[in-house]
Amino acid sequence: MLDLLIEIKEILVLLVTIVIGFIILISKLTKNNKLKALAENLISVEKVTKTFICRAEEFMNFTGADKKEWVKTKVNQYCIENDINYDENIIDNIIENLLVLSKTVNKREKDKGILL
Repeated sequence: MLDLLIEIKEILVLLVTIVIGFIILISKLTKNNKLKALAENLISVEKVTKTFICRAEEFMNFTGADKKEWVKTKVNQYCIENDINYDENIIDNIIENLLVLSKTVNKREKDKGILL
């Protein structure tokens, strides 16, 4: 009888361990899927932002601030259409970083000496 109780206890401990492990696995997978979706959304927003910046650079007789507002409006529309959370600070950072990159890459020869 005692042996039977010990075996039942061991089986219960094993089952509880498996259930807890399964719950932990599901919670981690759920968290990873959320992070993956967030990263994919950020990448798609950055790609769209690049496209809108290129289109805005073709505008004549507009200030840089006007072009930036146009880009932010278009990105906001894209986020709404694709059910992506729009954070103005993140979009501002993406735009500024892309503009710095563009200015660095497209620097004229006479300006390159000043940077170094």
